[in-house]
Amino acid sequence: MTSSTGAPARQPGPPQAVGPGAAAPAGPDPGYGYDIARTDPRAPGRLGPGTPAAARPRRRWLRWVLLIGSLLGILASLVVLYLVVIRPLGIGTALVALTAALVPVALVLGAVWWLDRYTPQPRLSLVSAFAWGAIGSVLLSLFFGTFFDAWISPQEETELIDSFLGATVQAPVIEETMKSAGLFALLVWGRRYISGPLDGVVYAALIAGGFAFTENILYFGNSFHQAQAAGTVDVFWQTFFLRGILSPFAHVSFTALCGLGLGIAAERRSLMLYFGLGLGGLSLGMALHALWNGSSFFLPVDPEAPLSGFLRYYVTVQVPIFLLLVGIVLFLRLREKRILRRQLSEYGRAGWFSPDEVEMLVSMRRRRRAETWAGRHGAVARMGMHDLIRAAISLGMERHSVLFGRPTARTRARERELLEQITADRRLIGALTAPVVRG
Repeated sequence: MTSSTGAPARQPGPPQAVGPGAAAPAGPDPGYGYDIARTDPRAPGRLGPGTPAAARPRRRWLRWVLLIGSLLGILASLVVLYLVVIRPLGIGTALVALTAALVPVALVLGAVWWLDRYTPQPRLSLVSAFAWGAIGSVLLSLFFGTFFDAWISPQEETELIDSFLGATVQAPVIEETMKSAGLFALLVWGRRYISGPLDGVVYAALIAGGFAFTENILYFGNSFHQAQAAGTVDVFWQTFFLRGILSPFAHVSFTALCGLGLGIAAERRSLMLYFGLGLGGLSLGMALHALWNGSSFFLPVDPEAPLSGFLRYYVTVQVPIFLLLVGIVLFLRLREKRILRRQLSEYGRAGWFSPDEVEMLVSMRRRRRAETWAGRHGAVARMGMHDLIRAAISLGMERHSVLFGRPTARTRARERELLEQITADRRLIGALTAPVVRG
């Protein structure tokens, strides 16, 4: 094979394998340069030697403006949250309620950590999602809820109806809309944050967990005040049992449906699906929220066992719904592993990864072993291995998403960026772990 100048064209050689016991596969030119032009826009990218990355405009000033604006917004929201939530409860009661609210939110965060650890998301975006749920969505829900309360201003003869409307209309519609606004904002900010259904569920769970955390502080604080007034702690422990033990994932289940819909749409890169599945998931979440809140108005109450009716409803209705959602999430978790193996194998056949590296990248246990091996050569080598794994995961998942749509200049630039990062990390690891030959 010859080039246009008549000189022999340089065949692509597989990159040097990295990892414990890894060796570069045999090839005519082990290295990092690839000079075969891309002929299929859907084929894994191949970079030529010295090929510069696509020029990307620098907008550092915009990042600083957004960062400072976000910090100021968070500080202002914290002040308002203190005035609206903490101050009315009192510092002592707020501390008790905060301690109790840590139990259910710890369960939610543990589940999110397990879901996210296979294809981890940027920490800043995860923290931002939780902050939106705990602060932004709560304050907006209180704001719009005030208008709803004024609209149906309670009258003595309609107090029950007003309570019913508040529980089955106001709370589901306003709260789910405000929580889901954070998901839509993530999509507008950058599609790389939500590129598939599991990403949507992870961010939705964090937003809902943050919302439930603040809401639980209010509920636990009010029940603690009632317990003090009644001279018994039964009211407080009953509230804690219902909200902290039986239903820590209630809000997560509602909002996850919108996240699931938006994630599917993001994976398929379809504007119609964004509206259809996004609004469909939001509506279904509202319906489940209304079903959960409205059950207390229809269940029979036994004076001798006040919770018996609710527990029967909980076991026969809510538990099956929750288990169905858990099954969907577990399926998505396994699906991500299959996707990652398939897409990275494509890059492997193009010479970017050795078979051993593909196996390492799709296995949590082998990833840990690779990072441990690199860590024996110093913190920098370990960080390089960590970054290589992250970049390879992003490469595989984003390629899967691109296959559903038409490759664009942006997706090609992103692929090039990730491949160059992998190349740089590979060189760094190779330099730090290569044996030193003394003369």
